[in-house]
Amino acid sequence: MLKFAVLGVRGFVLLFSAVVLGLSVTLAKHQVDGAPPSETSFGSFCGAFGVLVSLIGIAAVFIDKIPTIVPTVADGLAAALYLAGAIALTIALKPITSCTSDDDHNPLERWNNKLLTGGCKTVGGIDYCPGRTNEAELKGRCQRVQADYVFEYLAFAFGVAVIALTFLFNKGRGSRSVAYV
Repeated sequence: MLKFAVLGVRGFVLLFSAVVLGLSVTLAKHQVDGAPPSETSFGSFCGAFGVLVSLIGIAAVFIDKIPTIVPTVADGLAAALYLAGAIALTIALKPITSCTSDDDHNPLERWNNKLLTGGCKTVGGIDYCPGRTNEAELKGRCQRVQADYVFEYLAFAFGVAVIALTFLFNKGRGSRSVAYV
């Protein structure tokens, strides 16, 4: 029964990883000028790494040759990366109180945020930000960034849960970990 719980939680982590990867890549692809912000690129890395770790973890449930330590360490690393990525996005978006102009106390924060503008450059002494085409585009990017960090927090929480469940699952059936001599 615990095996199905481990698989279920790993399935959610795989789903959250895929969502984070998709959102982060979408945000990076909408970067019109310059390189994407590091927070967006790190989110893409976290999503891809999470997908890989989830697949290894699912395989480890069925393949006894994979030592328990491998998916456990990978899950711990993935969880730490998700937490770091979520915190980075949260901090980068923190000055923005709302993604809609109606509720925002300082709409200029949204118009100047590096995650939302799509890149800016100075042309003839004037800032040019092609991503600032309209309020609807900024709102959409803002909501995608918020969704990205929410799914990173969820992946972190489920990653910690899968570590605990893996420990309980392997404790119940005898550890397959590598013996240290």
